[in-house]
Amino acid sequence: MFYFLLTCKERMTMTTNQLKYFITAAETLSFTEAGKLHYISQTAITQHIQSLEDQLGVKLFTRNKKRVYLTPAGEIFYMEAKALLERSKLAVNKARNAADGVSGSLNIGYVKGQAFSLTGPLIKEFYLHNPSVKFQLFRQAHLDLLMNLEKGKLDFIFNIVYGNTDLTDFSYRRISSDRLYAVLPSGHPYAQLSSIRRYDLREEPFLLTKYYEDPSAKKYGHIIPDKYAESGFIPKINGRSTDAETLMILVSAGIGITILPESIVRAFSNTSDLSFVPLEGEHEHVDIMAIWKDDSVNPVTNVFKNYVLSQYNIAE
Repeated sequence: MFYFLLTCKERMTMTTNQLKYFITAAETLSFTEAGKLHYISQTAITQHIQSLEDQLGVKLFTRNKKRVYLTPAGEIFYMEAKALLERSKLAVNKARNAADGVSGSLNIGYVKGQAFSLTGPLIKEFYLHNPSVKFQLFRQAHLDLLMNLEKGKLDFIFNIVYGNTDLTDFSYRRISSDRLYAVLPSGHPYAQLSSIRRYDLREEPFLLTKYYEDPSAKKYGHIIPDKYAESGFIPKINGRSTDAETLMILVSAGIGITILPESIVRAFSNTSDLSFVPLEGEHEHVDIMAIWKDDSVNPVTNVFKNYVLSQYNIAE
C-alpha cells in the first residue's frame, strides 16, 4: 500500500484509500454520497476524515445540519491530495510498463486541424498508460506524411485521405470524415452562399498543393485530382503550397481560391477576410485515417496502433 509522509511536528502516515475518500467527499460535499461511491458506510467515511484531520492537526471540513464545506485548509489539501494520487498512479504505470518492456519512441505525423481534436487527446491518454514512451510530432502536408511514412521517417500518421489516394503500401483504418469547403475571399460574389457546387468554381483561379503535377506524387493519385475531373473541369492554377496557412494567406490576398477539409477550415474560422462555403454533393468529403506500416521495425508502433483502434472500437 502506498503511503506519503508529511513534514510536521511528528511523522504521520495516511493511506491511499483515506486520500481517495477525502477527495470524493470534497468533490461531492457529502459524506453519505462519498460512502455510496466507495461502497462503505457514511460512518466509515466520517471516521477516515476525522483520522486525517487528527493527523494533520487542522479541520478539513466545516459541518452544519444540511451540508459540509471545505475549509481553506481543506481546499489546499484537496489539490495536494489529487496531485499526490496522480503521481502515485504514474509511478505505478512507469514501473509496470518498464517490466512489460513498453518503452521507446514514436514519430507521429498529423495534418493541421487534427492536433487538439484527435492527435493530442490520443497521445495524452496513451502516455498516461505508457510513460516510458517518448514522442516526436510532425505537422506536415498530407502527401508529405504518406511519403515520410513510406520512407520510415514516421511511424504512424493521422492523415486526410482523398478518394483517389493509393494506400496499397500501408495499413489503415478510417476514423472519421471531413466535409470539403471552398475557401474564398470575404468579398467574393459566392462568399455568402450556404453551399456551392464544385463546377460553379470552374472559372476561378485555384491554389493547390505543390504536388498537383509532381511526378513524385503519381503513385498516390494526385497528378490530376479526380474530383475536379469528375466535376467537368481541370482547374486553372495560380499558386501552390504544402501549407494550409499559406494557402489561406494567398486566398485572402485575392490571388485565388482553394478547397480544404472542415478540420483545417475550423482552425481559421475566425479569420475575417476569408469565407468558407461547404461544397454540395455526397462525395465532397475526405476521410480521416490512422495509417501505419505493418512491417515497421519499431515495436512501439504496434502497441500504439492497437491502442488507437481500441479507442475507436475498430476491429484489427
